[in-house]
Amino acid sequence: MKNNIRGLSVPFIHDLKCGLLNLILERVIKDPTLCLEIREDYINIYYRGGNLIRIEKKDCYVASFDTNYGVSKCQLPKKEICDKDDVERWVAVIPLLKQAMDIWFGKHPKEERECQQVVLRENNGSVVGNSTDYFIVDIEYDNHDDARFDLIAIKWESEGSIRKLKTGYSPKLCFIEMKYGDGALSGKAGMTDHIRKFKNYIDSNGLETIKKEMLGVFKQKRDLGLIAALKNNKNEVKEFAKNVDFMFLLANHDPASCKLRDALNEISKEYGSKDLGFNLTFCTSNFMGYGIYKENVYTLPEFMKLFRKQISCNS
Repeated sequence: MKNNIRGLSVPFIHDLKCGLLNLILERVIKDPTLCLEIREDYINIYYRGGNLIRIEKKDCYVASFDTNYGVSKCQLPKKEICDKDDVERWVAVIPLLKQAMDIWFGKHPKEERECQQVVLRENNGSVVGNSTDYFIVDIEYDNHDDARFDLIAIKWESEGSIRKLKTGYSPKLCFIEMKYGDGALSGKAGMTDHIRKFKNYIDSNGLETIKKEMLGVFKQKRDLGLIAALKNNKNEVKEFAKNVDFMFLLANHDPASCKLRDALNEISKEYGSKDLGFNLTFCTSNFMGYGIYKENVYTLPEFMKLFRKQISCNS
């Protein structure tokens, strides 16, 4: 395992909560179209699934924006953040950066990544967030050691005694791949390929390191107030359950297409009778929403039986 553990230093957390970078954190918390993700002692602030601002700690804090979105360097504040004025300049330019990204995404749509951020927002901070059974810990996870996931979540069921952690219950870590449309259901980066890569990863590396990493990220995001749905919950999650889930979140599949049916049949044939070392699940939307409730998560046999017509109306 390479040393690419996500988490922020104590001084970085302090500066976000009540120090130099606090205006940045406040801006993110007030704007539901933004989300702040914790990396290896730097942060990415996402908008519509794209990286709006990256802030890292060098000799001082350094902020950056991808000028490929159509903003020239002369329109940006200086990269170095040394005082409150520098922070205010970066906060002030956020509307310009968002507009540039809106125009760029109009020409180069990234629907899947945008949906990932919607999933995060609905489960972590929307009016239904506290009633869902999952919280998103990370999006666009990549530890540069063959572990890449669209989202990583924890399953922490909404029942009162469970949320209070009084039943010996430990939340479960869940690795999520989102498939938007039918373009990447098979072949390279297809569903079977994702299962194979995840199995290879845990067979080679185990789960303890990534569990520890995600536990730390979850604690830091709660400490920063980034999971609004849990703001009134003071119960500390100290460990995750032993077993984990690998979930496919399917968005906007075309029932007239046979691609999903064929992909699921391939999964069933290759992995249906094997002990994978994790639970393979499939999630449907909840009445057109992206709140993830346990009642909307199915095993492969359940999913194929219950949604036969939606999987392929030609079957």
